[in-house]
Amino acid sequence: MRLDFSSLPLKNRAFSDKPMNFIDKVPKEYLSAVIDLAAIETGNRAAREHWQQNQLQNLLAYAAQRSPIWRARIGARRIRGIRLGDLPVQTREDLIAQVEKEGSLARPNETAQLAEHSTSGSTGVPVRFFLTQRNSNYNIVRSITQFFLEGRDFALNRTRAKSNVVRDAKGFSVRKTDSWMGPLEGFLRSGVNKNIDYFSPDLDALCRELENDPIGYLVGQPRFLEIVLQHVGPEFFRRAGTAMLIPTAEAFDPQLRRDFLSVGIPARGNYSSEEVGLIASECESFADHFHVATSNVLVEVAGREKLTGAAKPVGRILVTALHSYATPFIRYDVGDIGTLEESCGCGHDGPVLSNIFGREKSLLKHPDGSVSQFYPRGKDFMAIAPVKEYRVRQTSLKNIVLEVSGRQPLSSEQIERFAALVRLHAGAGFDVEVRQVDSVDWGHSVKRLGFSCEV
Repeated sequence: MRLDFSSLPLKNRAFSDKPMNFIDKVPKEYLSAVIDLAAIETGNRAAREHWQQNQLQNLLAYAAQRSPIWRARIGARRIRGIRLGDLPVQTREDLIAQVEKEGSLARPNETAQLAEHSTSGSTGVPVRFFLTQRNSNYNIVRSITQFFLEGRDFALNRTRAKSNVVRDAKGFSVRKTDSWMGPLEGFLRSGVNKNIDYFSPDLDALCRELENDPIGYLVGQPRFLEIVLQHVGPEFFRRAGTAMLIPTAEAFDPQLRRDFLSVGIPARGNYSSEEVGLIASECESFADHFHVATSNVLVEVAGREKLTGAAKPVGRILVTALHSYATPFIRYDVGDIGTLEESCGCGHDGPVLSNIFGREKSLLKHPDGSVSQFYPRGKDFMAIAPVKEYRVRQTSLKNIVLEVSGRQPLSSEQIERFAALVRLHAGAGFDVEVRQVDSVDWGHSVKRLGFSCEV
């Protein structure tokens, strides 16, 4: 192994000007943490698993001491040497009950900060939980660590697009800062950090904004890409300086991936949840294979589910967050299905998740008990009629509702073409209802998912 910083864009004042100091305290702490995480996730497997087992025992002992609910869940088992499979699965309902009855297990005077969070509500009512400052610090460090692990270019810009209510007449707002390096800002030079909040954007104005600065790393929902692709082609993103797509929150349509790869733009997704943070990062060599973030979580796959088109068996994904002291997540059912393997074909010697097609509510359910991917695209709807927003909801095993909003009333021919498009992606045996609405009622959800299964 060769440790070499010559390719990193260090700032001229990256090093300390104090006697007998090398790097100032804050960047030194975070750089040290990056090395820690990289060592755990890429180092000796036996050493990593020994560390994980100790972290699990620490978490279980803490939960048993602080929480009567967790003490009952763990039972009379000896903490030392305990196996995950001996513990019950933690459901969403279990989580809600524990938080409502006990609140945070960590106390404010024990941590630098204690914060209450909630899920987005994209799959139902938002769920409350608590995080400590250490969780937030980990998320920052782990995000930066991925760039070190892959040797990504820190000098590129980072553009983050997020669906949000905005008051601007253009339908989007922009915030820009000089760096996206966070606590390492004083040590490493990076490109600018641009955040775009959007709702129903003026596409001409949005494209002009995207061209104002080279995009660099584009982080956002696949739906954002589809919105822009109603107006331009994938080559626009190449011209606007997009180096990589980092899709979030939704399953990434394989055809969309191919479209961008055809103009030289790769995609590298993250698999995460609001409750536990990063779960896995997509492999550089094998698309849709995700290296588990073993410095943060233990992952299991339980049971067997039928997923149409999956090459390997899938089951429900259970996640144990090793640092979840304020609200424990231990064998937590995140509502997803996938395949778990011991290593990756790229040579990575660590657990790998694949066949992750989104949350259970993002999969179409069939009467025979199987589920399948559902990938209608915005441009396909736009080819039928000018659509401002759309949402597809599966309301029963045989019924699908398509809601579309637009300025002009739909003709009977357009309604039938919309229904045919949904049936094409869903398969035979579904009754499709098309509803034209003034605006889509997104309820609690801030993600505005294009498809949701309510069955």
